[in-house]
Amino acid sequence: MLKWKRFNKKKTRLTVFVKLLASYFIVLLIPVIIGIVLFNRIESSMVENAHKSNTAMLEQVRIALDNRFKEAEQLSLQISLNQRLNHLMTTQQEVSNYEYIEFIKELKKYQTVSTHIDDYYLYFSQSDVLLSPTMKTNSSLFFNHIKQYQHSTYDEIMTSKMSGFHLRDYFPSEKVTMSSGEENIITLIQSLPYGEVTDVKGALMIHIDEKQIRKMLQQLEGFNQGVMYIADENKEIMMSTNENEDTFNEIKSLLNTKEGSFEEEIDGKAMVASFTTSEKNDWTYVSLFPRDIVLAEVNQVKYWAVGLLLISIVVGIIVSYYLANQNYRPIREVVNTVIRNERPKGKFTNELDLIKQTIVNSIDKQSQLKHIVSQQKPVIRANFILRLIRGQVDLMTSPEKELASMGINFKWDYFSVIIIQIDDYCQFTNENVDTNWVMTRFIIANLSEEIFDDKGYTIEIERDKLVILNNHDTDSERNKSVQLVKELKDILEQRFNIKISVAISQIHYGLNKVSEGYGEAIMALDYRVIKGPGSIIFYNDIKNNSGYDYHFPVETEVQILNFAKNGDFVNVEKTLNQIFSNNVQQEMTPEISKCLSYDLLSTWVKLLSNLSVEDKKMFMDIQQPFKVISESNTVDELQQKINSLYYEFCHKIQKNQSTQGERLYKEITHFIEENYNNNMLSLGMIAEHFAMNPSYLSTFFKKQGGITLSECITKVRIEETKKMLSNRQLTISEIATTVGYANSVGLIRVFKKVEGVTPGQYREII
Repeated sequence: MLKWKRFNKKKTRLTVFVKLLASYFIVLLIPVIIGIVLFNRIESSMVENAHKSNTAMLEQVRIALDNRFKEAEQLSLQISLNQRLNHLMTTQQEVSNYEYIEFIKELKKYQTVSTHIDDYYLYFSQSDVLLSPTMKTNSSLFFNHIKQYQHSTYDEIMTSKMSGFHLRDYFPSEKVTMSSGEENIITLIQSLPYGEVTDVKGALMIHIDEKQIRKMLQQLEGFNQGVMYIADENKEIMMSTNENEDTFNEIKSLLNTKEGSFEEEIDGKAMVASFTTSEKNDWTYVSLFPRDIVLAEVNQVKYWAVGLLLISIVVGIIVSYYLANQNYRPIREVVNTVIRNERPKGKFTNELDLIKQTIVNSIDKQSQLKHIVSQQKPVIRANFILRLIRGQVDLMTSPEKELASMGINFKWDYFSVIIIQIDDYCQFTNENVDTNWVMTRFIIANLSEEIFDDKGYTIEIERDKLVILNNHDTDSERNKSVQLVKELKDILEQRFNIKISVAISQIHYGLNKVSEGYGEAIMALDYRVIKGPGSIIFYNDIKNNSGYDYHFPVETEVQILNFAKNGDFVNVEKTLNQIFSNNVQQEMTPEISKCLSYDLLSTWVKLLSNLSVEDKKMFMDIQQPFKVISESNTVDELQQKINSLYYEFCHKIQKNQSTQGERLYKEITHFIEENYNNNMLSLGMIAEHFAMNPSYLSTFFKKQGGITLSECITKVRIEETKKMLSNRQLTISEIATTVGYANSVGLIRVFKKVEGVTPGQYREII
């Protein structure tokens, strides 16, 4: 006992202390969480500002380079429109060396002060003459000895650059070897005469020095720490500050807008890229910096913030532990006082409240037990009445005092039993059926006790049945009972839309006859099958019923068999209706009506021998004929279900006689292929479209195609998805919506199940 007390004391102390400590931790976490959220917002703002700064620097580069290239283009235009040049181009085969030398002098006038233009040359294709402000030579000597392109042969230069039509066409930077050394040159080509597309007689070639452009870029603050790419309108590199073009190829696909910035991991290193597009020539300017450099200040602030946060959390934990321990100390003394009956030292407010509550709880235990018993009184009373009507109570040992303790008080010695069968419950909600049933029984029980006042006790015996034990002062109160039952029935139907059937026993003398009255009420309720729902049935009205016969001759059965074998449901239905009409006019007992129903079901089972083994098994599994009788509440409902069985059989015979099965299968598959993008496409939707039973449609499709309907839908959607995945402009979410899924989660789950990989992985594979 002492160990048990110590264990409980330790457990209590630990629980209370943890709760106190947890409350301080929660208070500590609130400002921490707020600080983290604010820091994330600040960090995002700083990152955004860093991106903006980088983009602004890149825009400055673009403007500067656009101006330099514009100078080259202006020079190209001035030379191309020279009248003397046009004359020389048209008469170049007749031009003397003297005229060429005179024109060289004129070319010197166009020498620009721009340091970015290395030199410019005029090529006359018919005379193979190449002029510059300082020389006259031919193309072979110039490109093979004076200025030799490192990656282009003489033939390639003459084919791609010096022939054909060019309108201010730029060629990517290429290393050129000359007498002064090696230089990277960007080449601008303009075919001559200017504007002539077909009859091209020469070309103007301007060399732009890439070294001068790089010097200009290096003067920009922070540019030396990154890489610069300039790409033409086709995203081909014109020049770069890095000879490795693989890096640019990795990010080329992301340059699909006019301007922007993004982060990408390249060679295991996080990089920040910014890009902008020139409106003048659609060239793209790209800067690539290590993320650590761009966000250096952001990371420094982040390290300081994280460090201070960790220090604050450690200090907060220590302070929280100290405060929790200090506040727990008086609680520990109170617990020791309660367990060991020791008097605590000092004044304690909370501890006194605890002791007071403990004493009050001890005093109130008896009253609580009485309250619990009073709450259970309706349950105890219902259990006693249920055992009473079933004859399970020894009335010799149930004195009036014990009945009164359960709230049962019989004023008279005459009793009858009323059974209420719920035909249709009230739908208070659309979600929980059990809740609707509970509410329905509750309404009936309370309303019946109010109507019958102190003369009846109502209990629930099944989900859809209630029993009223009615107490009478005489044995001739049938009319009064009928009046009360009709009043109850009318109120339930009019106010609550609850429909009931009622069975009433005879009035008996003494409690020992209550079980007999219960049996009579059950027997009367069986006639609900004959009378129909909503009936009020008295045992006195049916106890002498002698309807022990029905009419279903062999000749009639043969007629039904012959009609059904030919698929003639019209005559089958006509014969069945005549059978029910002839027999229901008699006052059959419920037992005899079931016998007739079993005979009709037996005839239906005989017809199944005309079907294949698979069709017979399908009919038995789907239709479940032997549940028809147990699930039917009235003769009319039973007749409808039996007619339905014969209709399904006749329909099957008609289908077997035709060759439409294959055509129907093709129509269903075509419907799926046309509507696979509808996210409502399902077995129910297809069954509704083709006016078929969903279960029969599912079985038919599996039999025809070898796969289920859902597998066929999935197959079509997966094939369409695989086609769309080749288009990288479409996101997985867009593809999922297009092929009929509500979101990408459903598509990913199904795609991985079928193909073994996710859509994203499949896209990378292809």
